[in-house]
Amino acid sequence: MKRPLTLAGGFASLLLLITACSGSNASGPGATAQALAESINLTATASSLDEVSSEESLLTAQAAATAERESIAVTQTARAQASEDEAALTATAAAPIMAELPTYGVDPAAGELAWIHPPVEITIEGYLQSDFVNQFLATVARDFVLSADITWNNDTSASGCGFVLRSDGNQEAANQYAMFITQANAGSMSFLRQTDGEPFVVRAFSFSGIDPAFGWRNNETNRMTVVGRGDTFSLYTNGTFIEEVNASEFDQGFVAMVAVGESGQTRCQFDNTWLWIIHS
Repeated sequence: MKRPLTLAGGFASLLLLITACSGSNASGPGATAQALAESINLTATASSLDEVSSEESLLTAQAAATAERESIAVTQTARAQASEDEAALTATAAAPIMAELPTYGVDPAAGELAWIHPPVEITIEGYLQSDFVNQFLATVARDFVLSADITWNNDTSASGCGFVLRSDGNQEAANQYAMFITQANAGSMSFLRQTDGEPFVVRAFSFSGIDPAFGWRNNETNRMTVVGRGDTFSLYTNGTFIEEVNASEFDQGFVAMVAVGESGQTRCQFDNTWLWIIHS
């Protein structure tokens, strides 16, 4: 379903869904293990209160309790190993990102990788349409680096691809920033602000010639990066610094990938997308 140019449609319902899903998993693996342990303790207590009629039944109860304890120990060991394996995979995935961060003046030691997004394509049709994607909307970003390889194929040069930044997720009257690049003038960029749903252009300009690697034609790919620190947003394409924008209205919120269509079809493919959280 297409969302209007407010860029906020669907955030509220998605957040409710995430909250509901999080609530259903609130027990988690650790709580499950704890519940099993408590079950064993309760079983043992109940057994001690009952007068066991024979030594055989007592031994059976003890054996069952021992087996359950051993099962929990094995499960906990497996989970610990899985956690170590996951940490190793995360470190491997984070290595090239950490190597890229100094390009944007960011110290890799002063932050952490929030997520790496799977490849995704956003396609929209029609006049003044937009759509957004993020599978990790539960992550709130204050100071951050958001980066993606963007491949576009648009019917009009005014259509663009980019990011929603520091959104409050209000479906009816969003408070957020948005930035996107377009093919106009062989490379243009816009930084917008929405306050209670009302859009305002903070900065819009052509940067043709600043980034010699910028590909403005259809089916070309550009790496787009924004570094948000307090009131300052530093904008990059293909590792080249383009512009610094100051905006002080919103200090934190959700981020997402967005396609904004002026008319016709707009197609934005996002690859190698990641969010890095900068620690204060």
